Amino acid sequence: MKTANDHFIAFECLNSIGNSLELEEMLSEVISTFMRWTGAIAGKYIEPESLNCVLKYIGTDFSTPETLIDSDEPFGLHQTSEGTVILDVPVDSGHFLFVFQEDTAVESFGIMLSTFKLKLFNAINACRNVENLRTLNFNLKQQLDAEKNKNTMTEKLMISQSRMAIMGEMIGMIAHQWRQPITVIGIIANNTLLDIQLENTNSKQLTNDLKLIDKHIHFLSRTIDDFRNFFRPNKLPQSVTFGEIAKDLTSIVGKSFDSQQISLSFEGDSEIAFTTYKNELLQVFLNILNNAKDAFTENINEHPAIRFHLSENGKSSLLFLISNNAGSIPSHILERIFEPYFSTKSEKNGTGLGLYMSSIIVEKHLNGSLRACSDADETTFAVHVPKNTNEKQYNVY
Repeated sequence: MKTANDHFIAFECLNSIGNSLELEEMLSEVISTFMRWTGAIAGKYIEPESLNCVLKYIGTDFSTPETLIDSDEPFGLHQTSEGTVILDVPVDSGHFLFVFQEDTAVESFGIMLSTFKLKLFNAINACRNVENLRTLNFNLKQQLDAEKNKNTMTEKLMISQSRMAIMGEMIGMIAHQWRQPITVIGIIANNTLLDIQLENTNSKQLTNDLKLIDKHIHFLSRTIDDFRNFFRPNKLPQSVTFGEIAKDLTSIVGKSFDSQQISLSFEGDSEIAFTTYKNELLQVFLNILNNAKDAFTENINEHPAIRFHLSENGKSSLLFLISNNAGSIPSHILERIFEPYFSTKSEKNGTGLGLYMSSIIVEKHLNGSLRACSDADETTFAVHVPKNTNEKQYNVY
């Protein structure tokens, strides 16, 4: 018959089970409580697959019996050569082992502890499930971080490829910008040499010719600065006006558009100011303008025109509408124009990255949106950006 003291010990031992979801901490509390109330000399919990694998022990470590009882037995007792008794209680995939003096009521403690086997089993498995979940979450986080880093590197590569594609376009634009000034300088130089050979020099004419040469040289120098500044990514947002954006775009594409008789007009208040990553926004506009220019080569229009309109969309954002009359974009193509590597141009003339990277820049870097719509006569791109892009350090090039 159990005494009141037996019930008190059972109560204390039962309350020590499952108070922690850390396996080592939970086992420590169970073993130390059982030892404290039963007078056990030492205790530990081991895994049967490896008898040397002690998950937790308290007190002086002791040798594990060579043969442990079967897992379907409630408990077992092992006599030792040192005159002690080892209580063996199998739970889950391991065994609780406690060392007692021979004159202790070990069997009654074995019966008591074996009645807690189900709760011990559930507590151990709960700890292991939490541990497995943490390991799973850690591995998942590592995989997500690896994929995120992979996607970041892919995005950087795509942006670099897109920028290189624009660089190729700009080499052609520089040629258009420089062709006329270089031709003028060449004509003046040849005429001057001819006048010298014929001894027909005129100091006033020579002075005017040199001034004209100097004017064209300054123009060439400004053109270099325009293109060089474009390829210098912004580290921080800067204040810019719509008029400055229009001037930069005209400076970069003007001669190229003139050669194809494409009219480029800007509508809206040129004094509207906003803070953004200027060169990144210019890259988006150049992608859209170059696509329109290419569309005119495929869809002949007697009066090709691109209209650039800016309006304030409330107090905190701006809406740029870039429309061209190069005809419509079929709906099945319009749905895919912002996909990576999708292009209707030949492999030689298109990378399929321009509009994709434009959408990435606008949405991720400028905190805005980029959309497109088309009807029978006109295609319009809508670039919606905040008036004040939040400052953030980044360098994706």
